[in-house]
Amino acid sequence: MSRAALAVLAGLVLAFLAGWKVATWQRDSVDLVVQRAAQATGKVFEGIASDSARGLETTLAALKAGQPTEIRYEMVKPVFTNVCVSDEFVRLYNAAADNAERVLSGKPENKMPGNAAAP
Repeated sequence: MSRAALAVLAGLVLAFLAGWKVATWQRDSVDLVVQRAAQATGKVFEGIASDSARGLETTLAALKAGQPTEIRYEMVKPVFTNVCVSDEFVRLYNAAADNAERVLSGKPENKMPGNAAAP
């Protein structure tokens, strides 16, 4: 084999090894970018989930606070066996249902005394 052929062969081997090394660096770079993007996305989703959980806790607390305790006590009594429910129970139940609907829809509480049945 001549010296020129050996030099060309050595040059091709070095070019192949250099290309292999650069491809490895490029693959590592892409992996790093993907990893960083996944971490950033995870932090964004964590924030969204935290805000959503906080909103849900607020809504559930408002629902729990809006239910009158009289309804629970009325239902514990065996009123359904002999007698229908009282008018007061129906009023309390309807008020609790309206309050729950208002809380779930996000509407503010109607504080005007004369506008309770506004169209």
